[in-house]
Amino acid sequence: MREGAVKKGEENDPRWAEKAQMRLSLALLLFSFSLTSADFSYHFVRWLETYYNFGIKEQLERKDLGAKGAFGGKVNDSDVIRHHPVVFVHGVSDTAGQIMKRAADHFKSQGYTDAELYGTTYFNGAQGDALKWTQYTMKCEYVKQVRALIVSVRLYTGRAVDVISYSLGVPISRKAILGGRCVDTGEDLGAPLTSIVDTYVGVAGPNHGVAQQVGALAIPGCAIPGIPLCNQVNGLYSGNCPQQSTFLNDINSVARYEGRHIYTIASTADHIVGYNVCNQPTSRIAYADGEKVYTNGWNHDDVFKNSYHQQLRMVRDNVIE
Repeated sequence: MREGAVKKGEENDPRWAEKAQMRLSLALLLFSFSLTSADFSYHFVRWLETYYNFGIKEQLERKDLGAKGAFGGKVNDSDVIRHHPVVFVHGVSDTAGQIMKRAADHFKSQGYTDAELYGTTYFNGAQGDALKWTQYTMKCEYVKQVRALIVSVRLYTGRAVDVISYSLGVPISRKAILGGRCVDTGEDLGAPLTSIVDTYVGVAGPNHGVAQQVGALAIPGCAIPGIPLCNQVNGLYSGNCPQQSTFLNDINSVARYEGRHIYTIASTADHIVGYNVCNQPTSRIAYADGEKVYTNGWNHDDVFKNSYHQQLRMVRDNVIE
């Protein structure tokens, strides 16, 4: 008998309507979960299992974080990739399934599919700790994780990749693309990934450190390396301008490696990374193709969540509105 069909005589059972309603509710719940879950698709997981070792699959999938850990992937082999797939890289105290997934959902509303939108989580998100952001650094393991996802999506889809990064995800993803040696461990990441990245977009990135913006005054936020986030090796230290942390000096020592097209988005009212640090816009990337600077009072969170359409235009059309 076909699953779900009514058995003979069952329609006379007074509980039949209740059972049918429960089945319908369960079906709707499962359908709803399939639409909102932020997991990698089964197809992508199987691909990772085939071409990578178990450790890399686990690191990218982040099942330990539940549905917030990662997203992206084809349903089956017949899925057609019509756009450059986008890799989203989150910032501090966040996970792939939160702010980045909402950005990906906007792209889906504009014609992209799950097979073209990807994210993973480095570190563990806020976990209910309001001060968790102070513990973030730009560890080599985070850089390797983002680099592994970029390479995986390129091989999995057969297309050059677009990268959209936010906040601390900007310097981390820039190093992932740059390659070379990690400043904290000395590990060699390999050659730059420039040739496989079509468009790179950095949103509100602390490329030169951070400063608290109080009106027109920029107060250095990492001038003293007292917390992990501000350390002088793989942190955002910027207390000896123009010299900054070893990590920041490294990613800013070379230009035009982030991709074929490079864009940045920033706000002059950013209350987290600030705007000017060491007498230069901290979110700016040298020799980028263009930048969008908002002067309408948007804070650090606003500038990402309110610029989804601008991010889309940059990666899809290489246009700044």
